[in-house]
Amino acid sequence: MFAFISRHPISFALAVFLHGVILVASIYSSDTTDNIIKVNLTDAAPEKTQNAVTEMKPMKTFTVDADSVKQKLAEIKKQEAEKLKRQQEVKRQAEAEKRRLAELQKQKALERQKAEQARLQAEAEKRKADEAKRLAAIEQQKVLAEQQRAIKEKQKAEQAKREALLAEKKRQEEKKKVEEALKERKAEEAKKLALQQQIKQHNAEKKRLEAEALKARLQKEQEEQAAAIQRQLAAEESKRRELAKAKELADLKSVYISNIASTVKENWRTAAKVSDKAECVISITQTPKGMISSVKVDQCNKFANAQFRKDAEKAVYRAEPLPPPPVEELFERHIQFVFKP
Repeated sequence: MFAFISRHPISFALAVFLHGVILVASIYSSDTTDNIIKVNLTDAAPEKTQNAVTEMKPMKTFTVDADSVKQKLAEIKKQEAEKLKRQQEVKRQAEAEKRRLAELQKQKALERQKAEQARLQAEAEKRKADEAKRLAAIEQQKVLAEQQRAIKEKQKAEQAKREALLAEKKRQEEKKKVEEALKERKAEEAKKLALQQQIKQHNAEKKRLEAEALKARLQKEQEEQAAAIQRQLAAEESKRRELAKAKELADLKSVYISNIASTVKENWRTAAKVSDKAECVISITQTPKGMISSVKVDQCNKFANAQFRKDAEKAVYRAEPLPPPPVEELFERHIQFVFKP
């Protein structure tokens, strides 16, 4: 009840007012019951009949203007309609604001998502750079290890050389000792023979070692020669493949330019009489999709007049887009060829 009164205070006040008007009207109408006409009827003759007639007083009335009430009701309805309209407008604005806030939140979410994606991409780039740095460090470590290995190999070779010198020195010393022993023990034939046998064995061992060293050196030289021959053959094969590829690309390029020239020739139109000997050099600048950026017709011979050059330029534009190259690497932005109709 109180909720209804708070929502519709004007309607409630008007209802109370109308009930008050009706109550007052009923009270005033009850006061007029003593102003009535009294008539006595008897069986006596008509001439004896008496009529008591009292003078009627004016009735007190309270009139409610129906038009005023209707007007009040109409105004109340109008106010209620305006109030409802305002409420609906407020509701519509609230819903619009709610949608705007939702859209704003959605946009912020998208921006956060984009920022997150950018962050993830930056992290990925950083990881990639770190990986490249790590690989470079590993490669550098390999280079250092190889350098250290080379140093160790060099040290080993120097050590072997020193040991060989020491061995040679020792051999020389031993030889000297043997010679001294031979001199000292010249009288002792048996010992001399033993010493000669020892020398013979030593020389045999020396020859064996020298033969093995010679064999190893020859084998190493043969391996080096074979490796050199293999490198030479590989270089020649590589050069042959490069020349073959260059020739193939040159042939494909010639076909590519011939296709363009043929396409331009197919689009050649002229109303003038042209000599069969007329020719010009056409320079074309094109896009990767064969669209023409510029055309230049020059280096024409004496048989190519101005009309011929103009029609040749039109033929180039009619040939657009120009044929693509057989392979993408043959594409050239600037094409030049001799045009003959």
